[in-house]
Amino acid sequence: MLAAVDREGATMAAGTIQGDTFDLMDLFEKAIYHIEYYQREYAWSAEDVRTLVADLFDSFERAWQDGRAPRRDRGEPFFLGPFVFVEQDRQVRFLVDGQQRFTTLHLLFLHLRQMAAALGRRDVESKLDRVITAFYIGDRPRFRIDIEERQKLLEALYRDEPYELQPGASLSVRNLHERSAQISELIDERLGEERLRSFVDWLLTRVIMVGIRAPGRDSGFRIFESMNDRGARLTPVDLLKSFLLSHVGEGEEKLNQRWRHMLAELTSVRDDTHAPRTFLKAALIAHYATLGEEGTADSDSIEAGLNIWVRKNTDRLGLHRPEDFFRFVDHLIELAGHYRTFLRASRGLYGENGLEALFYNEVNGLTNQMALVLAAVRSHDTDTSAKEKAALAANFLDCLYVERVLADDPVQAKDFEPDLQLLIPRLRRCATRDDVADVLSAALPSTAFESVCTFGMRGNNKAQVRYLLARLTAYIETGCRRPNLIAEYLGEERAWQIEHLYANHPERHRHEVPDAAAFRALRARLGVLVLLRRSDNASYNDLPLEEKRLRYARENVLAAVLAPDYRKNNPTLKGFIADNGIEQQFREFGNESLTRVVEVRGELYRRLCAKIWAPAALGFSSAVEQPAVAGLTPAGANGCVVPPRHRPLRTDLARMMRAHVLTPGTRIEGMYRDVSYTATVDADGGIAMPSGDYFVSADEAGKIACGTRHCAGMAFWHVVAADGQRVSLRELRLQAQQDGRLTRGSRT
Repeated sequence: MLAAVDREGATMAAGTIQGDTFDLMDLFEKAIYHIEYYQREYAWSAEDVRTLVADLFDSFERAWQDGRAPRRDRGEPFFLGPFVFVEQDRQVRFLVDGQQRFTTLHLLFLHLRQMAAALGRRDVESKLDRVITAFYIGDRPRFRIDIEERQKLLEALYRDEPYELQPGASLSVRNLHERSAQISELIDERLGEERLRSFVDWLLTRVIMVGIRAPGRDSGFRIFESMNDRGARLTPVDLLKSFLLSHVGEGEEKLNQRWRHMLAELTSVRDDTHAPRTFLKAALIAHYATLGEEGTADSDSIEAGLNIWVRKNTDRLGLHRPEDFFRFVDHLIELAGHYRTFLRASRGLYGENGLEALFYNEVNGLTNQMALVLAAVRSHDTDTSAKEKAALAANFLDCLYVERVLADDPVQAKDFEPDLQLLIPRLRRCATRDDVADVLSAALPSTAFESVCTFGMRGNNKAQVRYLLARLTAYIETGCRRPNLIAEYLGEERAWQIEHLYANHPERHRHEVPDAAAFRALRARLGVLVLLRRSDNASYNDLPLEEKRLRYARENVLAAVLAPDYRKNNPTLKGFIADNGIEQQFREFGNESLTRVVEVRGELYRRLCAKIWAPAALGFSSAVEQPAVAGLTPAGANGCVVPPRHRPLRTDLARMMRAHVLTPGTRIEGMYRDVSYTATVDADGGIAMPSGDYFVSADEAGKIACGTRHCAGMAFWHVVAADGQRVSLRELRLQAQQDGRLTRGSRT
């Protein structure tokens, strides 16, 4: 057995097997790691990576206070599990078990370093260098995860250079390439310049692992086998089963057989061994937990230990006599039958009974959707009734997600918890499908999708833009009787990429849009983005639109309609256009200006979104039908369409506005390469650019102005006083903190 170890890393040995506690700085700064042959492939999925990154950021944010890093000794460290290694010498270790986590962390370090380098944060870059590389051999860095076949890809990431995946690349390299792109997007979504240093410090000093050191490679392999194949501990699901079945009386054996069948059925969906635990958590939250308007939430307790929560709440669950326990277990088993259908639908696009939104929500990382879905379903519901209710719940969550995307609101799973906790108790009281529709219709966001016309791709919303484009493209393709490829559009492999109709060459359009920042904002608008296969997107490169559109005829219809004469002699397409009322928008463009194309295509996308997410089409009450919007929404300096706020902005700039450090309409300026850019701050703390584009993040507004991938927005943007003095937003924030107008410990 392995004895406990203290934080300082004292070694406690049992026989010849030793254990030490490491933080990530200790772990990566002092050794190079090789991978044993029997676990050579890196195979983590997109879901694995998304879960790890979300867990890390969620834990960091709980410790975060007003832009400052938590002290090293504040709060519990984040435990990332054990690993097994063999120490060949003081600086070289063979990883016997733990490659997936080590490789993913190394990728995370690389992308954080890219961000630090782009922002000129040399202190952060240097700190990350030490955990990424050991030394150089000539001009080649030797990486802490030292595997020859990965060298070229890692070098490209380290130098922030493009990398083209070679034909015949190994599974590890292909997966490394895909997960790298995913991690880049996840970091951009969750991390701004202001918190970069604090997050890196926390990551390197507060995330820990326990290393089990084997005396040799053979014994290391035996430990690896033992950890993965033998002596599995009882899980919370096992403990809950033992507790419940021990109280059901004479029906124990019969119920045990049904319980085992339930587990087998759930785990059979993609061999997901975690499915039973996930189901039980969702079922307990959906049908039994105290939530939202009813009182204090039980979600965290159920998440931490579902078996313990049930034991502590037998009175609330009405578990007194054997028949109560039997009824409770019977209810869970019956509910699991419906859950298996929903789980299957969430794993792939089957298109049955309107359950597609379960798949969309899964792709979008809304891993808590099943609690809302199960709250609408009764164990005794027929399959048809259960699917109808589940479709409504999933469609509602998808609508809420899209509304928040367009409003630039946060869209992590935890950001939807307040809504779920309010709705779940109401859904419990619903008996019929119509009852469910009424409850969800009343909470459905009502919008005519005006903000689609000025919504654009930022550095932090590429995944969300890809999702909107995928839905738009699939809607048109199926409407024109072509195959539905949305599962490919949204696939982990990123086989489809976002294509800008206009190449990033402001000089080509200077006669029409003299301001380069305005051009960059316009070319990033949703209406002038499409999805293309990766190979096609690369081949078009920097061609101007008048040349690219000649080749678009072979692409999906959303892009192909730009090709000359594509609409001619196409009765299916003409019928689709007429049915959707888009005759003036869904067309090719001759020599029309960039601003005109942006304007018309923006209105096209708005109309299509209103069709796709029309409440009546999704089964909701007609009382919440979206309002109509006549005509086109201007796309230029006539004013941006400010999206409706789901909740107050939680940025430093918004806090400054609420503390009256700034006044609505404050003009801000930024200088980059001797060019001055301007914007205004509104009452919510959002930033409106002269182009009519709206940003909730100072970093993102700065990126558009500068045309760079990263920008320290609070340092870039300045307020110009009446006497001509310029003071940065960062300096204003510090002054407000010092004089008490903006307290350091406040949260928004």
